[in-house]
Amino acid sequence: MKRNSLPDPHSRAEVLRARRKYTERVVFALIFTVVELWAIVAVVVLFDGGGVLAVAVSIVLSAALIALWDTWRTLLMFGRALRAWLPETLPAAEEAVEPERPPSSLLRL
Repeated sequence: MKRNSLPDPHSRAEVLRARRKYTERVVFALIFTVVELWAIVAVVVLFDGGGVLAVAVSIVLSAALIALWDTWRTLLMFGRALRAWLPETLPAAEEAVEPERPPSSLLRL
């Protein structure tokens, strides 16, 4: 998972954008969690093999649980960092003046 640095805490626009992106990530993590848990339950209920296949299935299921754990751990860390900024520490919208950025040839997604 790509690790993003925190936005500049003195820029209201960057903090609001970071909060919006955080909300989007939480929604996607919820969907990912539901689908992943459904898949795990389906595999456990329908699996009737043994031997090497059972070992392979257990490794894949443990990797799925590790992916879920890492997703939520990252979201919780980033959420704590966003909540650490108090709204009164941000400049008001009319006071905030965004510096002009030079034009870039890069495509921003």
